[in-house]
Amino acid sequence: MARLLFPILALTFMVGMCCAVSSKKDRKEVLAEKVSQLTKWAQKRPVIKLNNDQFKEYLRTQPRNYSIIMMATALSSKHKCSICKQAADEFYAAASSYQNSDAASNALFFAMADYDSAPGVFQTLQLQTVPVFYHFPAKTGKKNRLDQYDMGRFGFSGESLAKWVLERTGVQFKVVRPPNYMALLGGLLGVTVVLVIVYFKRKSVEQLVSRHNCAVFSLFIILLMLSGQMWNQIRGAPMAQTDPNTGKVSYISGSGQFQFIAESYIIMGMYAAGAIGWILLSEQGPAAMKYSQNAQSSECIYSGGQLLICTVPLRRRKCCYAVEPVCDDRLYGYPEVDCRT
Repeated sequence: MARLLFPILALTFMVGMCCAVSSKKDRKEVLAEKVSQLTKWAQKRPVIKLNNDQFKEYLRTQPRNYSIIMMATALSSKHKCSICKQAADEFYAAASSYQNSDAASNALFFAMADYDSAPGVFQTLQLQTVPVFYHFPAKTGKKNRLDQYDMGRFGFSGESLAKWVLERTGVQFKVVRPPNYMALLGGLLGVTVVLVIVYFKRKSVEQLVSRHNCAVFSLFIILLMLSGQMWNQIRGAPMAQTDPNTGKVSYISGSGQFQFIAESYIIMGMYAAGAIGWILLSEQGPAAMKYSQNAQSSECIYSGGQLLICTVPLRRRKCCYAVEPVCDDRLYGYPEVDCRT
C-alpha cells in the first residue's frame, strides 16, 4: 500500500501542475482576445457602444488589464433628458481627443451604455438618474467612490472629464475641438459691419454712447453675472429637469450646488425688479419731496417701494438656502438623502 501511495501522489501533482499551466495559458488567451476586440471597436469609433452581455464580459469579468471610462445615459427623446445629449457630445470630444493623441493605447477605452440597448447595466449599477460617468479600473477590489465622476461639482465639459481621467488612470491628453469656421466668419462679418456704421455715423454713435445708455448696459451685465449665466455656460446646465417617474418639470434645482437656466432667468428678473425699485426711488424721490402734488412721482415711489418689499425677502431666502446642506442629489446619480433629519 505504501509503495502505491507515492506514485499516486506524484501523478496527482503532475496533473495539477498541467491544469494550472493550461489555466494560466487560457487566461492569457482570453485577455488577448478581449483587448484585441476592444481595440478593433475603438479604431472604428472612439466610444464603444455596449449591450448587457458586453458590459458583463468586458467590464465585470476577469481577466482584465485595461481601464474603461463608461458613460451611462438615455439619449432617446422619449426619456426627455435634455442634458444627456450635451454630456454625450462632451464625452465624445474627450474620447476622440484621446484616440488621436500620443497617449492612446490598449490600456484605456471609452464606452457608453444607453438605457434602451443595455437596461441590465442600469439594474446592475442600481442607477436611477442619468447621465453618470464611471471608471472601471484594471484591478478589481474595494469600490472607490472617486471612480464615479462628480458631475454636480465639476460639470461635464470635455476638459473636466479629461482631468478626472488623468486622476483615476494617470493617462494625460488634451481635449482638441474642431474649429468653428462659421462662428469665426460671423464674428468677422459683425465686426466689419460695426466699424462701417461707426465710420459713417459718427455723430449718431456719440448720441448712442450716452450716460443713460451706458448705465442700462452696465446694469444688464451686472444682472447677467449675478444670475449665474456664466456658471451655466461653464457647467453646461440644462434649461430644466424632468422627473422620469412623474413627468413633473422642475425649473429650480433642489441642490445648493447646481442650478438650471430657467432658475437663472428667475433670479435675473428678481434682481432686475429690485434694481428698478431703487432707481424709481432715487430718481423720483427728490421730486416728490419738492413737489408734493406731483402724482407721477408719487406713483413711481409707490411702485419702487413695492418692488423692494417683494424682492428683498426673496433674495435673502435664496442666499440662506444656498448655504444649507445638499439634501437631494438625484440629478447626479446619488441616492436621495435627507440631511435635515
